[in-house]
Amino acid sequence: MTEQTGVVAGVSKSMLRQMMLIFLVVISSAVLAVNGWTLWSSWQRMLSSTEDNARNLSISLSRQAGDTFLQTELTLQDLRDRINIVGLRHQSAALTQQLLQRKAVLPQLDGLFIYDTEGNWIVSTASALPANANNADREYFQYHLKHSDNQVHIGDVVRSRSSGNLIIPVSMRLNNFDGTFRGVLLATIRIDFFRQVYDYYNLGEHDILGLMKANGNILYARPLSDTLINKSLSASPLFTRLLKTSSAGAAMYRSALDGRERIFGYSRLKRYPLVVVAGYDKQQIWRTWGADAFTFAMLSVVLLLLLFLFGFIVLRHIHLNLKNQFELTAVRDQLTAMNRTLQSLALIDGLTGLANRRQFDLWLQRSIERSSRQQTPLSLLMIDVDTFKNYNDHYGHQAGDHCLKQVAACLQQHQRQPDDLVARYGGEEFAIVLPNTHAADALLLAQQMVRDVAGLGIPHEKSSVAEKVVTISIGVHTTIAGRDSAAQDQLIAEADKALYQAKNSGKNQAVAL
Repeated sequence: MTEQTGVVAGVSKSMLRQMMLIFLVVISSAVLAVNGWTLWSSWQRMLSSTEDNARNLSISLSRQAGDTFLQTELTLQDLRDRINIVGLRHQSAALTQQLLQRKAVLPQLDGLFIYDTEGNWIVSTASALPANANNADREYFQYHLKHSDNQVHIGDVVRSRSSGNLIIPVSMRLNNFDGTFRGVLLATIRIDFFRQVYDYYNLGEHDILGLMKANGNILYARPLSDTLINKSLSASPLFTRLLKTSSAGAAMYRSALDGRERIFGYSRLKRYPLVVVAGYDKQQIWRTWGADAFTFAMLSVVLLLLLFLFGFIVLRHIHLNLKNQFELTAVRDQLTAMNRTLQSLALIDGLTGLANRRQFDLWLQRSIERSSRQQTPLSLLMIDVDTFKNYNDHYGHQAGDHCLKQVAACLQQHQRQPDDLVARYGGEEFAIVLPNTHAADALLLAQQMVRDVAGLGIPHEKSSVAEKVVTISIGVHTTIAGRDSAAQDQLIAEADKALYQAKNSGKNQAVAL
């Protein structure tokens, strides 16, 4: 009988070992599969995020370029209209003064020039007209000589004969009243202007910002050498494929400039034959992602090793029931402590560190019950950050989160007694529970909070408040709670009504009802 029991026990232990090994293999496979999928997903999210950044940056830069060339075009149109009215040669002094004034207010301009039908300089912003100065050989002059339209023309980059700078010529044809050729108006935009603008952006060593003509010729590319200016990229996928299907977007391809693979965002200007690109180096993206992925993978390996180690320990000591019981008890205690920690964290707002909505509801209900039982006043302050959506849209969500943290810290400083509770009610709304606080005291406290938040001086250009800083509006309501089950909803509704009145009365104030 003992022998049979030993055999059964041995078989049972063998089955348990097999089951444990199968369990470990299944769990390990699941962990590897989940981690592999997580890494792949994070890489796809990294690529998608980079595409969004590249697209948004190219669109932003295209708008800046459009504004630059539009200002230049409007200047040329205005000068052309003036010439049509007052003439050319008899008003050269006045025209020179006009050109100098226009150049002074447009930082992108290197110079303004007027040429006659032979290409001779008539008027310019140059300090002195060179003897026998003639620009009839320039591409833009020949273009207007052959084309009768009076639209603006953007040429390839050349070196200015007056200043020696690399410039983009922006020109316009002058016509006589009968439509015959009268000369050329020229505005030159400094390449250094775009160099300064693009240098504002903090990019990686091999990331690229570029301004090109619609035919593929480079006008400027950062951080590449100026020797690449006017190089044609018409064979690039950008011009052979992408721009034919969409005027703006993002794609990954190998650059025709240096052969590096990048994620490019591109945007073609609507008014001018120009294209702006922003490219992020894929190798740098890979290195950035790989550092995080390596850490995650190492943690996963450690987790698997710990899992196997735990399994072998269980297999080795499976017959020690008492020790297993102690281990299970310890695990149970750990889980209990973790649950308590999680319950505590569930009552705290992750962004501001204040009580969250759940804790607010529980706290307010207990405060109402105590007010009803002791017949003491209970005040509730409902607080809203004024025009916060405009703040988020203008400054971005990261700045919005930082703003909410500052406001929350300011409100928390006004917690007077342990029974007071400052909570984040949701979004940009906060709530403060003030047990045993009369209406007058609650209103005074609310008014002080309004002043203190405005006193933080957080800039808010899109605010409707004259001071253009972040402000709050507060609704105050005080009650002695009854035993009605709807007392909590009524108190919140009355405080919300007061808040609504404060918002409609101009914001940046506290109103009590």
